[in-house]
Amino acid sequence: MEKGFLSPILRGMYQGALASWCIAVQKLSCILCALLVLFTNTAVAQVSFLDQEDQVRQIFALIDKRLELMQAVAAWKYVHHRPVLDDVRERSVLDAMVAQAQTFSISAEPVRELFALQMRLAREMQQRFIDQWTAAEVVPAAPRDLSAELRPQLDKLGVQLMQAIYLAMPEFERQDFHGYYAGSAYSIARRGVEEQDISALFDALVRMRLTPAPTLQRIAASRILRIGTTGDYAPFTLESKGMLTGADIAAVISLAAFLDAEPQFVRTTWPTLMTDYHGNRFDLAIGGISITAERAAIGAFSVPYYRGGKTPIVRCGTEARFDSLNEINQAGVRVIVNPGGTNERFIRERLHNVQPILHTDNRTIFEEIATGRADVMVTDDVEVDLQTQRDSRLCRATAEVFAQNDKALLLARDPKLIAKVNTWLRAEQENGKVSQRLKAAFSSKNSSAIKR
Repeated sequence: MEKGFLSPILRGMYQGALASWCIAVQKLSCILCALLVLFTNTAVAQVSFLDQEDQVRQIFALIDKRLELMQAVAAWKYVHHRPVLDDVRERSVLDAMVAQAQTFSISAEPVRELFALQMRLAREMQQRFIDQWTAAEVVPAAPRDLSAELRPQLDKLGVQLMQAIYLAMPEFERQDFHGYYAGSAYSIARRGVEEQDISALFDALVRMRLTPAPTLQRIAASRILRIGTTGDYAPFTLESKGMLTGADIAAVISLAAFLDAEPQFVRTTWPTLMTDYHGNRFDLAIGGISITAERAAIGAFSVPYYRGGKTPIVRCGTEARFDSLNEINQAGVRVIVNPGGTNERFIRERLHNVQPILHTDNRTIFEEIATGRADVMVTDDVEVDLQTQRDSRLCRATAEVFAQNDKALLLARDPKLIAKVNTWLRAEQENGKVSQRLKAAFSSKNSSAIKR
């Protein structure tokens, strides 16, 4: 155990309490937003990126809720003269949680350690209450029923805890996990849990990892669909003011319902897309992802849902200067590009005479062209069409498409998942929903991150 581990917890007490208050306010805000959506009779889903840090805080909050119930559990056992230790019940619960972890493809041993530790802490807390009542010769009045009320609550907390662990998984790999989340253990420390036991809770969490398993099987077991997206490529996906919109966002919400799962959107970037895919940080990825040989060598794709190509976007009035690759491929031409995707690859392969300007935020990159800080960007024609529609300062330089590409969903290499997604996607194409969503994204006021 690291010496002095409790001190950051104590230092984080104030931050932990403040964070809990902020989370409560945020949840209240979400409820109010949901009510507003209901009463304004709109069908637009309000979705945002999954906050994995909040999922870690939720883990400690759920552990605390379980400990909070121990006084009621102890009261029932005290009144009914039952022993604190129910070995059969504990073995059954522990085996069930480990089995559930395995259906989520979470490593079993750290889960067993985490839940066994919680059970021991629960027994110790129950015993402290019973000792106090015995010494004071006090009998708790009308205790809540253990079988009918308390155990179902405890079982529900266990399921919620497993889901939070599943969604928070990438955070467990943080080098500073103990220190970064020390304040989150404030409420547990306040209940008298010893320093070494809090440290053991942290140690069990940081050793949890996902193990290989069929993705569709894991989605069915968890009823969660983890969706990777960059949120920066309108009209497919766009994050604005914390909310995600776009044709692909609407589509994948429908896909999640088809798979009987809850959609959870995981943030990725174009430079880290395939690294995050390989690291199993999502089940599938969306957002105008082009099929390339390099990506297909690592992952799998659905059937294509859009075909387009690369074409230049410029400031209006300069179209004649940049309407061919030869004119763009000149030293001194300020070609701007978002790094990590097929746009950058196209520049590197086809425009050898230019020194590209790398701009990491694809949501604001077109402002650089419109204001004269860059001359041209070569990107997908669908994005050019959207941005020129949204901003009168921008124009398409030519009707020519320099290179064709197909866009599809990036999927885990699970044949059953691929088959099921393709079945859904083909039906969506046949009934016109794919084109309808794209048309709706073009007409949406949220299709551009920059309002004019």
